[in-house]
Amino acid sequence: MGTVRRLMTGRLKSGRLMARWLMVAALLLGGTTLTGAPAAVAAGTAAQGATTTICGYTPVPAGWVIINQTTAGCSGYGSRTITELGSATTIQACSNSPIPDWWVITAMQNSSVCGLYPVYSLLKITNQTTVTDCGQSFIPPGWVIISVQQGAQCGAYTVYTVTALGDRTTIQACGHSAIPNGWVITAMQNNAGCGAYPLYTLLKITDQTTITDCGQSAIPDGWVITSIQQGAQCGVYTVYTVVKPTTQTVMQVCGPTRIPSGWSIVGQSSGSQCGVYAIYTIQRTG
Repeated sequence: MGTVRRLMTGRLKSGRLMARWLMVAALLLGGTTLTGAPAAVAAGTAAQGATTTICGYTPVPAGWVIINQTTAGCSGYGSRTITELGSATTIQACSNSPIPDWWVITAMQNSSVCGLYPVYSLLKITNQTTVTDCGQSFIPPGWVIISVQQGAQCGAYTVYTVTALGDRTTIQACGHSAIPNGWVITAMQNNAGCGAYPLYTLLKITDQTTITDCGQSAIPDGWVITSIQQGAQCGVYTVYTVVKPTTQTVMQVCGPTRIPSGWSIVGQSSGSQCGVYAIYTIQRTG
């Protein structure tokens, strides 16, 4: 009887040992993971980073985008497949993804892979100086919109052509562009390729001390307005002559002027020089 028990025990131990060896071999050869084990983050492509699945209520980490989502799972919240952008410069992502700065939307389409959300084609701006993107895209700082058109690739949104200012000192840009500091509007026209927006002619202030610009322009710090007139080049806006004081000790300026530091108002008059505004005489005091 003892002999039989020893034989049976030996066979059971041998069976368990064999099962363990088979399991290890399966894992080494790329077999399936154990049931109930947490899902691992899959390796990404050479350009993109890793890919994983999260529940719909989980925030998407910075630098990741959603590439697929479903309403199934996660107690009714649905699940999302997300991928790390890594070194990729183009990707298709669901429109509810957080889009990092310097990525723009170049096209959009409806697709079941993103549920109720459209799929965006995204492009990372690297060494480009001009790109065509959709109107809801991020406009990089130092870039302006030079064209607004309708286009099927952007659905209900208009199609923008945007360009970097670079080392330019003049450019024509659409009126809803962000105008950088140090640039002024010298002219404007309608119906010039910017849709409902006017087209501005922009000038970068470099070594000028006197310029003529449109009244909606920002007045550079330390500059004064010396004339306000009507002029066709600025449409409904008045035309300003603005001056950077250099060697002057006394000047006549128009009422909307911010009096520079070190100057004081010493007189006031009226006349056509400043339109409806008073003319101030200012004197350097410091």
